[in-house]
Amino acid sequence: MADLERRKLLRALLRTPAQAAATVVEDRLSRRFPLERRPPGAQPEATFLSLCTKCGECSNACPYGSVYVYDAEAGASAGTPVMVPDERPCLMCEGFPCAAACEPRALVVPTETVWPLGSVSVREDLCFTFRGPECGACGGLCPPGAQALSFRRNQPQIDLEQCMGCGRCIDACPTMPKAIELHPLGPA
Repeated sequence: MADLERRKLLRALLRTPAQAAATVVEDRLSRRFPLERRPPGAQPEATFLSLCTKCGECSNACPYGSVYVYDAEAGASAGTPVMVPDERPCLMCEGFPCAAACEPRALVVPTETVWPLGSVSVREDLCFTFRGPECGACGGLCPPGAQALSFRRNQPQIDLEQCMGCGRCIDACPTMPKAIELHPLGPA
């Protein structure tokens, strides 16, 4: 009986490194090719891909360099725009110049003042305020119309109904690694 338990334990231990490696690879791929993070005003993905001419005008029009372009390894998405708010936040510019620059209308200027790119969560194990010192660097940064971050007992709290995943709070977070993590939008 003990031999059977030992085998189960060994199998579990052997599986764990493989699963860990798979998770790391998956995480790297999702960071390199984030899904569901098109610039503001993006049409549904199939329509977007059929309309996007890969001209780069949306990226050029972004005054903050927040619109990236997929590299050649991205397959069918290569050359198309993508947002990576945990690397460079989207400031939800008035008039959405990225969308306004899109002549084929793969991006259409949103009628809303904010555009959802994901949501965030606070890692209490990394956030200064959960370990004692005051911080507040992430406070007051949400775009108008999406006040998602508030403080309770000096600790950041996220209202997921309001969070747009713009990345402003991540950019301002002084910890390394960042105490605020971005989560992608769910399937559309």
